[in-house]
Amino acid sequence: MRHVATILAASLAASIMTVSAPAQAAPATVSSSGAQSSVSTTTAAPSAAQLRYQRIVKRKAAIKRKKYVIARKKAIKRKRAIIRGKKIMNAAAKYKGTPYRYGGASPSGFDCSGLVKYVVKKSVKKNMPRVAGAQMKKGKKVSKGNKRKGDLIGFYNGSGVYHIAIYAGNNKIWHSPRPGKSVEKVKIWTGSYKVRRV
Repeated sequence: MRHVATILAASLAASIMTVSAPAQAAPATVSSSGAQSSVSTTTAAPSAAQLRYQRIVKRKAAIKRKKYVIARKKAIKRKRAIIRGKKIMNAAAKYKGTPYRYGGASPSGFDCSGLVKYVVKKSVKKNMPRVAGAQMKKGKKVSKGNKRKGDLIGFYNGSGVYHIAIYAGNNKIWHSPRPGKSVEKVKIWTGSYKVRRV
């Protein structure tokens, strides 16, 4: 009996110690993947000076583009005018030797304004007045220093235009001069003339 009592006492003491012992905390598990901190990338607003500089750059670029467009249009217009003038001059050259005929405006005979009227119509499809004075009011005025092949050369005296011709380059003209003569190329003989471009 004593032996049984001793065993029971020992069992009871062990149970008391188990109940009264503090529970050990489970080890904390640390995650290996740490959270990444996000960095904000906000851009500062441009300053007044920067905005002003941007406006200046844009304005300069716009002006440059405008100048380029204008220059290109002028170049195209000039090229067309040169081609047009050469057509007129070359058409006049074809009638070299055609006799002068007063009032004539056909390959059977030309007077000065008749040659201009026929050649301009034939080469560039432009209708011209019949008389020299009216022809020198067509197209645009050109300075003597800027005359080109195919321009009209009107010769003046105190009473107005007395003769008209077609510029051939190198200070020469194609014209139908007077009775007894024919269409020919000659040097300009006077400074009393004006230039028109049709």
